[in-house]
Amino acid sequence: MNPSLEQLKALLAAAETGSFSAAARKLGKAQSVVSTAIANLEIDLGLELFDRSARYPVLTEAGTRIHQEACILLAQSERLQAIAGELAAGIESRLTLAIDDDSHLPWLGSLLEEFATRYPGVELELLFPLMEDVTELLKSGRAQLGISYQKEQPEREIASRSLGSVGMPLVVSPDHPLAHRTPLRESDLQGARQLMVTGRREGTERHRFRLSAQVWWVEGDLGILELVKLGLGWAAIPDFLLHRPLARGEVVVLNPDFIAKAELELELQWHRARPLGQAGRWLKEALLARVPR
Repeated sequence: MNPSLEQLKALLAAAETGSFSAAARKLGKAQSVVSTAIANLEIDLGLELFDRSARYPVLTEAGTRIHQEACILLAQSERLQAIAGELAAGIESRLTLAIDDDSHLPWLGSLLEEFATRYPGVELELLFPLMEDVTELLKSGRAQLGISYQKEQPEREIASRSLGSVGMPLVVSPDHPLAHRTPLRESDLQGARQLMVTGRREGTERHRFRLSAQVWWVEGDLGILELVKLGLGWAAIPDFLLHRPLARGEVVVLNPDFIAKAELELELQWHRARPLGQAGRWLKEALLARVPR
């Protein structure tokens, strides 16, 4: 008997959640259904995929190898379904684009103007969540496309393609004590207030680039920039927001020796298993086309 997609989904869910009961909750099925699916998969393959001797099941060496192949097969299956759905879909009536922080909106302006010309009947919704919130909107189906910075721990259900890198210079106001500190040491940044972007959930992403013991959390880069201008701390801010403030002398760039190049990868994201309509496909390809190949 060939392994079924349902068996492979049960395997992945159990491996990702750490238990059969948690896998059942994730899949919306009874625990017995998940346990039976995995047991039958082991019988079909003639392999023990999980070591069940401890409190929680752990992948065996064979299970780890099968898990890797199952990830590939399920991704291909989801892609096949999505392509079929997209080919069958017409022009959707509504499209939601989730953008990590509204500070990205200016560089999207010309593309959105072309979208309005091509698809005047499509109701476009722009949401500006932060960090992990973009992923949650895509997973729930609330949004169809997302623009976000690359995550440390990407979700398997979410596909992504690079939109290029964004420079993230460290800046302070000209009157800040760090503005004229040379050489600038790591301990100097650690001892000064850092201004950082936060979402509305207590996720791990917001601590990713934390250096200072004292942090003020701000919902959005534009808000952080205004606080930097007031001399209330130092921050890493996208370079596309700094052209005017730098020209006006409202901020200065810090150049610590211990940071080689401050930048983040920007990504376009979508759910692997959810097909895009015609307008969504056009917007996806138009965004990807702006990246030099």
